[in-house]
Amino acid sequence: MKNLIQTVLFSLMAATLLGCAEVRTDQPANRNAETRAISYGSDLCAFTGKTIDVVRYGGQIIMQDGTEHKFMSVECVAGFYLGIEDKSQIKSMKIVDFAEGYQLLPVDELVYLHSTLRPSPNGMFLTAVDASNQKMKNYIYDAYPGPYLAWEEVLELVQNEWDLTGQTALKN
Repeated sequence: MKNLIQTVLFSLMAATLLGCAEVRTDQPANRNAETRAISYGSDLCAFTGKTIDVVRYGGQIIMQDGTEHKFMSVECVAGFYLGIEDKSQIKSMKIVDFAEGYQLLPVDELVYLHSTLRPSPNGMFLTAVDASNQKMKNYIYDAYPGPYLAWEEVLELVQNEWDLTGQTALKN
């Protein structure tokens, strides 16, 4: 009888625990976001030609014709964007949110920490953070002080810092 009671109690506890368990999906909370759009370790950066391998960094530009370009850093997305003559050919432009790791958000929904204490894959010290995530913005700023830039300021920084007419130098 004791074993029967233990079995019943165990079954009830297991059912309760399973019923209360959080169901997890790969879908991000933000409906505009995409996950796992970059295959780290195998995808190549469209700007440098190098393997994209640093998780929490990267980006993607999708053209109106469906062509998809992937990037290893904020600065590579900006450099590629600056080289596109007809901007109307761009369907979407997204960058990985550092806090979420794989989640891509539109460039205008992010702010970009510029801190020499937080290196990025291509050396411009730019880290993208969801602009609506105040807790993360405070946390990362406390750990790596530096100004937050808007997308337009990132474009200006990349234009001024890189010789974009000599893009082959970045591929070496």
